[in-house]
Amino acid sequence: MNWNADTVRMGQANQAFPEPIYKGDEFNGRAADAPPLPVQRAFFMKRIVRKISLLLSGQSGAHLISIAIISGLLAYIGTPPALLLSAIAAMMLVRFIQYFARGPKPVLSAYLVRKKISQVVNDEIRISVSLLAVCYLMTWAIPVTTLLIFAGVNLGFQIVWMKTTRKILKRISAELNKTERPLHAKHVVIVGTGKRAQKAADVILDSAELETSLVGFLDYERRGMWSYRDVPLIGHPIEASRIMSTRQVDVVIVAVEARDLSRTEPLFATAEEMGVPVCYLPVIHDPNITSVKPAHINGTSVLLYRAIPENQFLLFAKNTVDKIGALIGLVLFSPLFALVAVAIKLDSRGPVFFKQVRSGLNGRPFELFKFRTMCHDAEKIKHRLSELNEMSGPVFKIRNDPRITRVGRILRKTSIDEVPQFINVLLGHMSLVGPRPPLPDEVARFEPWQRRKLSVKPGVTCTWQVGGRNDVDFEEWMRLDLKYIDTWSLWEDTKIIARTIPAVIKGSGAS
Repeated sequence: MNWNADTVRMGQANQAFPEPIYKGDEFNGRAADAPPLPVQRAFFMKRIVRKISLLLSGQSGAHLISIAIISGLLAYIGTPPALLLSAIAAMMLVRFIQYFARGPKPVLSAYLVRKKISQVVNDEIRISVSLLAVCYLMTWAIPVTTLLIFAGVNLGFQIVWMKTTRKILKRISAELNKTERPLHAKHVVIVGTGKRAQKAADVILDSAELETSLVGFLDYERRGMWSYRDVPLIGHPIEASRIMSTRQVDVVIVAVEARDLSRTEPLFATAEEMGVPVCYLPVIHDPNITSVKPAHINGTSVLLYRAIPENQFLLFAKNTVDKIGALIGLVLFSPLFALVAVAIKLDSRGPVFFKQVRSGLNGRPFELFKFRTMCHDAEKIKHRLSELNEMSGPVFKIRNDPRITRVGRILRKTSIDEVPQFINVLLGHMSLVGPRPPLPDEVARFEPWQRRKLSVKPGVTCTWQVGGRNDVDFEEWMRLDLKYIDTWSLWEDTKIIARTIPAVIKGSGAS
């Protein structure tokens, strides 16, 4: 159905959409049924409490907590007043910079209420590190232990504060929603009634900090007394001009299904002509694994669908730990290099190091370094042993591989053969923790879902490495790698490294 045909149909269809009755939400701002004065006063007080809760659960509350903690700690250790004031100013500056340096501007401005513990942890770690950097650069005489204590105490208080204020907000908002909506709330019209439209409605209705009222839905096909969560259907998109002329509409959210997208272009033109902002929910793909983020390619705006971690600060921290850890590992094991090299040379012909092409990030080939543990022509005779393969899938593993030398068996049992991979970590080919890098011919036989393990840097150790190695079959190996990607965190990396040490000592699953 095209726009003109809709116009003809809607000439007689307007009566199918009864005008909804709103309390305290009319275009002229007057309430239809004014409640008794005591009820108005109670409602007014709840609004005040809600406003204060919103204010304190956002950046203002976070600022106050941080300033109170840093002031108390510095005063306790006897910091001079001038230095104390400088530290407070630095704290405020760091928090303001973090606030204004956030991502894309929100469509519906709101108090910056943090809803997840991970978000609080991420914010407060950034702020603590930034404050530590400022103190170092300014050469302030503030003990590092004091700043570390601040980081821990501040993080704990911020998490408790976030959870407490969220409960208060939820309770107060539920009580307010039973009566009238705030007269000065932003008003939104949603175009569409499908899953995307209902998801947009859920976001608004479940977010007290938005202070937004839903006027209603517009839809191409639905008629009559339809509603979602008490938000009514108020018309057809062809009526957008009339609705925006007779009601307060601050934003139009277009959340139509793919089949209706081509019919919606005139609505964009109408909203543009009337100066009403339009927010568009893309209908290209509903991701199951990936997250969707706004991005740009040299200035051209795009939507980025990504199934891997993308927190730049945490990834920078991971990369820093990789480089420092690899350097420490090489220094600690360097005395062994000469002994291992002599042992390998005395045991069999061939080079000390074994170099093999592996598939790294996104399938990029690189040379993996290991101490040689097999005979020098191991790759040439590999095809003769294919019937002895003990691993499922495209991976080739034999528990008692006849190609392994006597010294090689010791190196494998103790995992010393893996030490040269610290060189790969320093070169940026690998991380300390990540899925093990497969061979290119193994990758060629991967199923599509298995290729996702290539979406992050490979690692020296991972969940598979500490979970049994050869005792884990290929399918389970792949699932462990993907689970690691989906649940990645610095804490998870720390736990894997801690579990790797006893696994290496025991030789669990090594062959």
